Amino acid sequence: MYSVYCAALNASNAFGASGVLDKYGGVFGRVFVIFGVIMLLFSIKVKKMGSFYLEMENHDPVIKETGYLPAKARIGGRRESEIAGKTFPEVQLIFEHDGETYEKWTPDLGLDGEISIEYDPKDPSAFYITDEADVEQKPDTDEDGREQEELKDPPNKAFIAMLVFGIVLTALGCGFLYDFYYIK
Repeated sequence: MYSVYCAALNASNAFGASGVLDKYGGVFGRVFVIFGVIMLLFSIKVKKMGSFYLEMENHDPVIKETGYLPAKARIGGRRESEIAGKTFPEVQLIFEHDGETYEKWTPDLGLDGEISIEYDPKDPSAFYITDEADVEQKPDTDEDGREQEELKDPPNKAFIAMLVFGIVLTALGCGFLYDFYYIK
């Protein structure tokens, strides 16, 4: 044991006289420097991209053929329902098909006149609104009625992590190369 320790102290570099790093320290150094520089270049690319996050959910609409047919309905009346102390406006849609009249109360979306719907030909009482309401986007407010500020982009943590990792890899590789080639 003592002879191995003495051999390591008398070796020409810090890796010792025996071992993998003594033979292949230059290769490891080059690999670390190359990966470090690549990581630094990718961190610059990520910085230019700005903030980003990985979204793991699919928010694209899935369009399925339902067999529903388009039609027009008219507004029959309006009412307000109170649930748990809150008032919800509703509108009555009236739809006529093959001489029969079907009606449904739905939340009031601010639509007037004729409204586009789609109905199930097997059960015409099953229909839904396909029109979009022309509602102006109002700023979000809190309970006190104050306008809420928009969320700012979070700091780009990926850039910071990649930059630090690239610097560490490059420095480690340079250390390996310096020790392997210059310390004798």
